[in-house]
Amino acid sequence: MLEYIQRNQECPPERGLYLYDKFDDPPEFTAYRDFPEQVAAYADFFREQGIKPGTRVVFPYETSLPVILAFLGLMELGAVPLSVKPFVLNTPRDGYQEFLARIAADFGAARILAVPTLAAVDPPADVLPLPLPPAGIRKAGARLRTPGADEPAFVQFSSGSTSFPKGVPVTQGRLRANLAMITRTDGRRPEERVSSWLPLYHDMGLVGGMLSCFAAGCDLLLAEPVTFLFDARGWWEHLGRERAIGTVIPNFAVDYSLKLMEGLDEEEIAAIDVSGIRSVYLGSEPINLPNLEAFLDLMAPAGLRRDVFMPCYGMAEAVLLVASRPVGGEIRVVDSPSGVPAISVGPPMAEFAVRLRGEDGRLCGERELGEIELAGGSLAEAYFDRSHPIRGADGYYATGDIGFLDGGELFITGRISDRIKVGGRSLFAADFEQALERLPFVREGRTAVAQIGTGIVVLAEVDREAREDIPGSRARIVEYLAGAIGVTVRAEDVHYLKPGQLPRTSSGKLQRRAIVAAYEQGRLEGLTLTGSAG
Repeated sequence: MLEYIQRNQECPPERGLYLYDKFDDPPEFTAYRDFPEQVAAYADFFREQGIKPGTRVVFPYETSLPVILAFLGLMELGAVPLSVKPFVLNTPRDGYQEFLARIAADFGAARILAVPTLAAVDPPADVLPLPLPPAGIRKAGARLRTPGADEPAFVQFSSGSTSFPKGVPVTQGRLRANLAMITRTDGRRPEERVSSWLPLYHDMGLVGGMLSCFAAGCDLLLAEPVTFLFDARGWWEHLGRERAIGTVIPNFAVDYSLKLMEGLDEEEIAAIDVSGIRSVYLGSEPINLPNLEAFLDLMAPAGLRRDVFMPCYGMAEAVLLVASRPVGGEIRVVDSPSGVPAISVGPPMAEFAVRLRGEDGRLCGERELGEIELAGGSLAEAYFDRSHPIRGADGYYATGDIGFLDGGELFITGRISDRIKVGGRSLFAADFEQALERLPFVREGRTAVAQIGTGIVVLAEVDREAREDIPGSRARIVEYLAGAIGVTVRAEDVHYLKPGQLPRTSSGKLQRRAIVAAYEQGRLEGLTLTGSAG
């Protein structure tokens, strides 16, 4: 990574990192040509604080210039940042402190970086000061080193949707390899601009959003996630105004933008002008195809082309990208082997070997559902501090994701843990959840469906009218799922929740095991006909 930072010293003076507090305010700008001297100065500062090659530092990754420079400065020293979510106000403080303490203890972290939000919690390790502000902190004439391919760059963590997050060691060589996949797939050029508001503790935000821009030497227009949440329309206006050619987003961003912008008239949409956007990586979670189509229809007057979205598939264990639709290619939608529409995430990257294995243990043929197994590419050897390899004896890693191949392209249908079997069909929680959220009284992104015992349990947040007519609204849910999915759920298995009851990972994914456990233990208090949450 450091070789890209050093090379970018030759960039024009106007090229660099643009940090936004608000999309319509002037950004804080740092030229790429200034990065090497600042990174070297941060490395010297940390060296004076006792940081050595191999020192493990818990790294709450806030979106700010000092924290970004600290990350690169630790890398320059050969230290190992353990990239984790920073503390935010809606996070339970005790739970966050327990999480930090477990990360520090499990992975032998000697220090924790004193980012501003750390002031609100009790640190589980000795604090490593953070130079604030970075202005004027530089080491004149410094040249950054080029780390060896096997040297650890940082540790990122799996989503934690089914268990405590696992540490994935990202080596410099695997990072370089995956960045090459990302930048060749979207074809970005140094003179172009890419925008991102994804969190930097998450692989999509760190590798796909930020480090890929450093690798390509193109402008990075960076904001915090909350900036998008407060002003989704402003972000699309920002993309047009700043002539950004691309970005990387989860499916949630499309759903959220559609919800907030569908009331705009055609004139207002046309004024946004996003005709310059060429590539939008779309990943992290199942894609809601009807919402994607509706958003493309909505944004057509703004010049948003129907071929800009690039459905993709990736994971922390592979650094990030595994498969993606190429720029300008057709978004393919076919019926899955279970009869539910599925969207292609494109062909796997050439560096990976991909195969699928059925429940009976045999390898799958074309259009047969199976667990996706990976080998080669930028796949990690083992989890951090764990000697057991993540790959099997034949070199393949069983991902836990279910999908199928069709015409050389990969289709993801869900996680093994999300599978719902009905009458010989393999359906997935997302099939039910996306159907449910088309009902006008069901809150978008606030549903969870699971197969528990012989029943299919539906947990949902709904509007006030639905809560006031529980028998009628539950009957509508049962009828709608029977028509949309071809599965009949029992009315007594439909439960209405209070806001915020569904636990999520730091990247926003549902913690399905925790949800099922809470349901079975009666810890989800909602509104039902019987007054019981299960």
